[in-house]
Amino acid sequence: MGLILMKFLLTLLLIFSVQSLTKADDVSDFEIEGMSIGDSLLDFVKEENILAEIEANKYMYAYASDKFGEVYINDRSFDKYDTISVFVKTRDKKYTIYRISASIDVTENMSKCNSLMKQVSNEFSSIFIEAKKQEFSDNHPVDETGRSKSKTISFIMKNKDVAGIQCNDFEESLRKKNNWFDSFTVAIQKKEVEDWFKGK
Repeated sequence: MGLILMKFLLTLLLIFSVQSLTKADDVSDFEIEGMSIGDSLLDFVKEENILAEIEANKYMYAYASDKFGEVYINDRSFDKYDTISVFVKTRDKKYTIYRISASIDVTENMSKCNSLMKQVSNEFSSIFIEAKKQEFSDNHPVDETGRSKSKTISFIMKNKDVAGIQCNDFEESLRKKNNWFDSFTVAIQKKEVEDWFKGK
């Protein structure tokens, strides 16, 4: 009887372990400030604010269709991050979240960005066990002079959803002109948003 019970418990343990690993490679199971991919943005932001933000930010995506819109959440404070934006489909009345991006101002301390990047990369490696990890550094695309830099670590899931970490170091005059800040950013998104960014 004891052996049967032990086998039963071992089987349960293996089942739960497999389920845990499977869930770990789903970006929808990861939260940023209480929000997850698949949540309704209406649980966090009023509809009139969502519509106003989509309208205010659409100029940044003039190259793409109006399938998605970006909403900056400005009417609440956050525990860890300074700014948060999300992407929703413009014609979805539930305003389901497809992308969440959260940033910390590291203008006065870029070494902090590198430290945070290493810390979160280690966390993502343990969470998204089966994801493909990619790292690259490049000139930031918003700066034609090539003096603004970005470093990115991406964790690409089997379904092509992505969890990413980025450090952005803008050229000083460009940063001040646009009222930007050097940032550490964590983002999670569905493949559909990535395809939209690329014009697919």
